[in-house]
Amino acid sequence: MAPRPAAPPPLAVVQSLVNTSELLEDRDDLTTPAGLVAWAAAEGLPCPARPTQADLTRVRRFREALRQLLGGTAGGLDALNGELARTGTRPLLQAGPHVAFTGDDATALDAAITRVLAAVITTGLDGSLRRLKTCAAEDCRWAFYDRSPNVVSRWCETSVCGARHKMRAYRARQAAGSTA
Repeated sequence: MAPRPAAPPPLAVVQSLVNTSELLEDRDDLTTPAGLVAWAAAEGLPCPARPTQADLTRVRRFREALRQLLGGTAGGLDALNGELARTGTRPLLQAGPHVAFTGDDATALDAAITRVLAAVITTGLDGSLRRLKTCAAEDCRWAFYDRSPNVVSRWCETSVCGARHKMRAYRARQAAGSTA
């Protein structure tokens, strides 16, 4: 799915990670070491030369915790806070109005996760994180950037997921009316 324009930096890397899994097509780009290396390279992030199965599992859990956060649920907060602690991600004050983030970066994967966490924290502080959402369709959950003025979009693509939802609701009303 590629319905809407990508989120602006620094949210683009968060969106990219969440969308490495496409539920509608049963596709997951992070099931192999090569997939993780390719995603990290495309995003300009460090990555282990030979990711292990544990690395893949860690990144997939991190991704799903981000998906839950973007979907407005607290289910992934423990995992995200765990990654903050594991990577030692913390603010680094700089001259001017900007705050950078640093981590212990014990591994290349820690450094990559720190960069994604920094994007989440920075955009959470400036309020733009609320524009990065997951589609309301349970069988989709694609991450999209909501450019609507009031930040009220629910679907990654109204003509696809929104239309399917509306059709299901219509059919349910029709079925309920015919049984009455």
